[in-house]
Amino acid sequence: MARGSIGLGKLVGIPIRVDLSWLFIVVWVTWSLASGYFPARYPEWPETLSWGMGMLSSALFFGSVLLHEMGHSLVARAQRLPVTDITLFIFGGASQIAEEPRNAREELLLAGAGPATSLGLAAAFGLTHLAVRSLSEPLGAVALFLAGINLSLGLFNLIPGYPLDGGRVLRAILWGARRDVRWATRWASRTGRAVAGLFVLFGIYQASTGDWVSGLWVLFIGFFLDGASRSSYQQLTLRQLLEGHVAAEIMAEDCQVIPPQLSVDTFVEHYLVGEGVRRCYVVGTRDELVGLLTPGDLQKVPRDRWMTTRVREVAMPVERLGVVAPDTPLWTALLQLTAEGVNQMPVLDRGQLVGMISRDRLLSLIRRLSELDP
Repeated sequence: MARGSIGLGKLVGIPIRVDLSWLFIVVWVTWSLASGYFPARYPEWPETLSWGMGMLSSALFFGSVLLHEMGHSLVARAQRLPVTDITLFIFGGASQIAEEPRNAREELLLAGAGPATSLGLAAAFGLTHLAVRSLSEPLGAVALFLAGINLSLGLFNLIPGYPLDGGRVLRAILWGARRDVRWATRWASRTGRAVAGLFVLFGIYQASTGDWVSGLWVLFIGFFLDGASRSSYQQLTLRQLLEGHVAAEIMAEDCQVIPPQLSVDTFVEHYLVGEGVRRCYVVGTRDELVGLLTPGDLQKVPRDRWMTTRVREVAMPVERLGVVAPDTPLWTALLQLTAEGVNQMPVLDRGQLVGMISRDRLLSLIRRLSELDP
């Protein structure tokens, strides 16, 4: 579960999450429409109507962005690529797809699905505007706004700035031309950074003319796109480095298992002090894992309660920790470690504990592989 986000349930089996930054966009869009857009175009509307249509438009805008991401996710599913979830955040949304497309054609279809959905929604809302404007001016106004915002969303995502959809389309074309996904990603990333630079320059220009709000926003987008372009290429490089490697290669098999009923003071005396401090300890048995205990967890317990507190009460429960199997790909394990926000994770084989993987061991392997990478 992503931190700083709220779960909204599932849509066609795909978990939907909203990052807290998205709440800023909802408030900002509602306020802008209710206090500026609608009053300027329809001055005869009462204030309550402007606010009502502002909230309706904001909700339908939320749905439009969600459908844009659903377009990506449904095409990914059709290509048998697992979709972890959809998260909406300040810059729009992101479909978390656990695997990369296997070829340029899949990448092209996957990248084009989102903009195609937005452009289709723009057409649908445009037709709705024509159909209802004579029957209800407020509903016609909402439909017109949504037609324009979906058109803008679709066209913006077609900008060839990787990892925007247009940048992924460019990568698919380069990938298909040369049959080298890393080369294609590198050049798509460079193009994305060039586009980001243009955004930054335009933002500076807008700010210099006195339009500070728009200028800062465009600057923000430019810096975000530049960072996303660089990290996307680095992510692909890392993923390729770890390809073919599994958890069993880096797991530590000499796990220290401690009984759940052990008191904290006994644990400190006989394990921490008696045997030397380890990074973590497994609480439970090799057949039944209860949780994971680190020296830092002891800070939660006042010293005068060490004798009466059991280690199982302090350890992080295995349900929150997550586990991997010996044959779990290391890329998947890295994503899981990051998502859970932990540094270690148990390795279970048919329900039995066989080892532990740690972020340190994983980073050590990455460094060794990087030295061998041409």
